[in-house]
Amino acid sequence: MQADTADRPRRPSMALRHRVRARWNAASWPHPAWVLAPLARVGPRLTVAFLSVALLLPLIGLVAVDEQYRASLHAAQIEAENVAEQVAHTVAQPAEPGRPVLYEQPAQLQRYVSGVQRDDGRDLEIVGLDRRILADALPDDQGRLFTLDGGGEVAATMRDGQPRSFLEVSPDFPEGIEVMAVPLRAAHDRIVGAVLLEYTPLHRELLAAGGVTRQVIAGASLTGMAAALLLGYLLSRGLVRDLRGLTRTAHLLAAGDDAARARAGSRGELGELAAAFNDMAGRIAAQKATLTELAVRDPLTGLHNRRAFTQRLDEALARSRRSGAPVALLMLDLDHFKDVNDRYGHPAGDQALRTVAALLARELRAVDVAARLGGEEFGVLLPGSDQDEAVLVAERLRVAIARCPIVCASVTLTVTTSIGVVSYPRCACTADELSRLADEALYLAKRGGRDRVCGPPGPDQGPPGQR
Repeated sequence: MQADTADRPRRPSMALRHRVRARWNAASWPHPAWVLAPLARVGPRLTVAFLSVALLLPLIGLVAVDEQYRASLHAAQIEAENVAEQVAHTVAQPAEPGRPVLYEQPAQLQRYVSGVQRDDGRDLEIVGLDRRILADALPDDQGRLFTLDGGGEVAATMRDGQPRSFLEVSPDFPEGIEVMAVPLRAAHDRIVGAVLLEYTPLHRELLAAGGVTRQVIAGASLTGMAAALLLGYLLSRGLVRDLRGLTRTAHLLAAGDDAARARAGSRGELGELAAAFNDMAGRIAAQKATLTELAVRDPLTGLHNRRAFTQRLDEALARSRRSGAPVALLMLDLDHFKDVNDRYGHPAGDQALRTVAALLARELRAVDVAARLGGEEFGVLLPGSDQDEAVLVAERLRVAIARCPIVCASVTLTVTTSIGVVSYPRCACTADELSRLADEALYLAKRGGRDRVCGPPGPDQGPPGQR
């Protein structure tokens, strides 16, 4: 054993191996102080910092553009969904209780869809549960089976009630058009079909704005890297700030803030993009305002409709409860209006309704509210007026209507009106009770001979002869 050990070569000690490894490491790698020494000066530090910003600029720009692109497309989808749901509500919900809805009247439904396409430039399709087209901007397609949703999005929307957007591809439009599908809900939230709204123009407008943005980002990135340091830093800072502002504005618009507008500090392409974005937002807000106005106005007379009048009545009562001020409600019904239609024709009847509506708007105060509640029935709200004052106003309106000539073609005629008058808090304290009592007062005026003003039945609801 000793001989074998003597013949074996000796291994270096552990300490010797550590010393050799340490010398090799010291000779092979520079000391950190040697690397950091040049960066102790302000110039190199700024150079490294600005070069880092310049190198990161393309990445930041891509992220910002992608975020703005996604937000803009999302805003377009949200806006299309809101408009389509407003159309669905108009089509599937009755304008007033007991009246037929549009989707049950094919001819009127087609006229409505054609009118939306003509006035707003929006292509609409209304489909039933069997996926047959009930109304279309192209009347020739009415009655055909809708099969252009390759993924079955329309059927899925009618099944689960969730809005969906999809690309409609057809031989006429092989590149496809962007379509938003929303459910058509009738009474009791029952789905009876779907509304399909094309929003390709808005989608393309956002893509065009995004193309300008991408060009600006590419130019700013190359300029920052080539011109170096300070110029690159300033360009990247201004660019990202403006893009984030546009993205933030797009998110606000998508969330429903129609007053949101972009503020770009740049005077070049970003300024043009912000101006185009703001112009687009303004036109979207104007279109929404137009649709909202159509939803609350009677199309024949221009007065508020029943839905809007009911809301204004609730608001007026809420204010009166807080302030203690009275508010009066008038119900007007034109006498023998059916005879006018039968004798002179419906155009004369329509002209009579328009004339009475114009007279109400002319005779009432700015704070008063007039509405057409349906047929030949009108409603008037008089904030701040008690029962006695309201009776005087009603009498003045009755006389003015009776004396107002109605001219239609070569025919001149007159109509009379019966008016029921109630007030808060003298007669009732809730909107439903006021409406009921106003109807009863109107009935008393009709039963009493028409062409008169009556308050609600009861011993203390008005002066003698006007109850």
